[in-house]
Amino acid sequence: MTWLATRVLVVKTDLEASQVLVDELQTKIGNGDFTSVSSTSQKLQQKSSSASAGTADLTWRAAELIPYVGTNLSAVRAVAESIDDLVQEVAVPAVDLAGSFDITARDPVTGGFDLTPLAEAKTIVASAQTVISQSLARVNSVDASGTVGPVKAAVEKLSGVLSQADSALTSAAPLVNIAGAALGAEGERKYVLAFQNNAESTALGGSSASYTLMSANDGAIAVAGQASSADFVEGVAVDVPVDQSAIDLYSDYLLTHSNTSTSRPDFPTAAKIIQAYWLRDKATAVDGVISVDPLALAQILKATGPITLSSGDVLSSDNAVSLLVNEIYFRYNSYTEGDVVDSFFSEAAAAVLDKVMSGSFDMKAMIDAITYSVDQGSIMMWSANPEEQTAFDGTRVQGVLPVANDDATVVGVYYRDTSASKIDYYLQTATQTTSDVCTAETPTFTTTVTLHSNLTVDQANDLPDYVKSFNFGAEKFRTQVFVYGPVGATVTDARVDQEGIETVVDAGSNDLGRPVAKFTADLAPGETTAVTATFTGQPGQYGSLQVRGTPMINPTSVSIESAGCN
Repeated sequence: MTWLATRVLVVKTDLEASQVLVDELQTKIGNGDFTSVSSTSQKLQQKSSSASAGTADLTWRAAELIPYVGTNLSAVRAVAESIDDLVQEVAVPAVDLAGSFDITARDPVTGGFDLTPLAEAKTIVASAQTVISQSLARVNSVDASGTVGPVKAAVEKLSGVLSQADSALTSAAPLVNIAGAALGAEGERKYVLAFQNNAESTALGGSSASYTLMSANDGAIAVAGQASSADFVEGVAVDVPVDQSAIDLYSDYLLTHSNTSTSRPDFPTAAKIIQAYWLRDKATAVDGVISVDPLALAQILKATGPITLSSGDVLSSDNAVSLLVNEIYFRYNSYTEGDVVDSFFSEAAAAVLDKVMSGSFDMKAMIDAITYSVDQGSIMMWSANPEEQTAFDGTRVQGVLPVANDDATVVGVYYRDTSASKIDYYLQTATQTTSDVCTAETPTFTTTVTLHSNLTVDQANDLPDYVKSFNFGAEKFRTQVFVYGPVGATVTDARVDQEGIETVVDAGSNDLGRPVAKFTADLAPGETTAVTATFTGQPGQYGSLQVRGTPMINPTSVSIESAGCN
């Protein structure tokens, strides 16, 4: 049996080396180091192949019939074969593609992005789905209870990794599959880039008053037009079916003014309204809507570096938010120079877009910036193509609340400035949520929302007219608060804990399958108000408690306490 012990030792060594190389590969890719991944990939290919080959001959298979010893050998073979299949058919092709991908490359015919890598990625993803499924079945068929500790640990670890990979691939595959068509591989696409201004908050971010029309044709992306909310007919509702519950909560302004289309915390609603405005008033059919706010631009500028505008301003990650949503109103009178302000917004958005399209940025920093912005609700996407829209299901980029509590129990806290001002640059918000969801059959969820104005009276009086409240002057500002409870719950309490000038409980509703408590707060400079909503849930399965809300310029302080939860 000396030969068997020697063979097992060789296979063990190769598998351990493979694990080290896998970790090394992940680190390099995570750091954006694609220059040396090829050599690591080649070493990994050799080691995984050697480990698999060591278990493939008839002598090893015959030894698997030996009581007890054979169970361990079968398990080792399953691990070795699975790892080798993953390396040879998935990891190596993916690494080769990533290593050769050049985002600055352009198609010599169209002048656009070379879409060939996307076609290759679809092939790799399809192969990965098959390999991971087969490997998972192979590993899960192993009875690890009869194996020694190290073998059992290896089987369980690989099973966990494969399950995670299978779940991630299930989410990623649809996005990879639609990427080429979305970039115009099958014909020209037109998209509206909607710029949300968080200084005038709405549930999804802020007033949507500046738009860029983009075209994508066979990978070539270009700016096809610009518009502001003033270019659309206001006061006449667009023909978009919207639940009455949304009208009850947000009024018909949701449909009659393009800049308040983002009032409901459901991006598909906003996107369809924006699409309808472009079709009705611009005779332009758009294939999708992308939303971005200054908070996202600031993150993206960390990857691209500063950008100089025609005004001489240098837009950077440090000043993007303050310049775009506050300082610009001190520089220009938006009532008399509205076109100048709109042009400034449009140029800033176009300049950042041009920089991104050039591919001149730090790839890892860009991935981090976009991932963070999507998670915060500062970047959202909607496609008019139902199949492509379905590909976003379950992702934060879709801009929707979960339709069930199973995976995550989400409470939503959203704001809307109804002063027609840009005052939320000076607003601080906080939420405190408590629940017995982990211990009670019919759990309760209590959320207290606090709003505080950072302004002094003197500062308020010195604000530009466009930042001062259009409705009320500088003496007070009005904010609506919408607290969405978990799916299927009911509102059991809605109260005012601390008033500003005046804070009231408004009529709530059930919207998006959730109960909604609504409040209206009038704050004078320097004042604070606090309101509380309590919901009672039905018996059932509840995932981890989360609180989502409007991306604010001054980030909302979020506190969550779930007694009895891990």
